[in-house]
Amino acid sequence: MLRFSTLICLFCLAPLGWADGTESLAGSWKGTWTSSANGHSGPLNARIQNSGGDKVTVHFRGRFLKVVPFLYRSQLTVVGTDETGTHLSGSQKLPLFGTFTTNATVKNGQFHASFQSGKDGGEFHMTRIGD
Repeated sequence: MLRFSTLICLFCLAPLGWADGTESLAGSWKGTWTSSANGHSGPLNARIQNSGGDKVTVHFRGRFLKVVPFLYRSQLTVVGTDETGTHLSGSQKLPLFGTFTTNATVKNGQFHASFQSGKDGGEFHMTRIGD
């Protein structure tokens, strides 16, 4: 259970504004996470900050099993932009959990991501709520 909550935090990634006109992603986001492995889900919030270049730092806050809070910070990389949105990716080794991989697309204030780690995987969806 703790494994999933740590992993879900890793997944929230998003870039700020880029010189090529890509949507600015800096600010506050709110949504949910869901595990496809066990069906667990919960609320998820993120604060996204520019880390320089094509990197962003995402501070995640959420709940697992309705009452267990989790906090996590992750650095993600913008890997491309096209008509479908801004694409982000990140991978990180977590003690006891293995490698956690996240892929996300952000467009029009919507953040959609998938994550995979060990025997767990799932999605999270967030909407921009402010700067």
